[in-house]
Amino acid sequence: MNFFLESVQSAVNLLFLLIVLGTLVISWIFAYKLQKLHNADFPWGKTLMIVGIEVAAWIGFNIFFELFQKHWIIITIIGLIAIYFVSKRKKQKFS
Repeated sequence: MNFFLESVQSAVNLLFLLIVLGTLVISWIFAYKLQKLHNADFPWGKTLMIVGIEVAAWIGFNIFFELFQKHWIIITIIGLIAIYFVSKRKKQKFS
């Protein structure tokens, strides 16, 4: 089971890496075009904030996944119970 979970974690880490690098590359392309076509500055502060959120989510995922690898049975049972109760909850009608 650990081999499967480690494979999933590696795949998701690769996905996070591609997302962060993609954000930086696309931002650099937009900054270049904005400077070239309109002689304007690119809002790098917002880009760095987005990359910071992505990296924080990446770190949070790894922390959660390490806990999940150690206690996967308990977390799976709790997750299934939570999904059951959320799906059985009555939908409120707003009129």
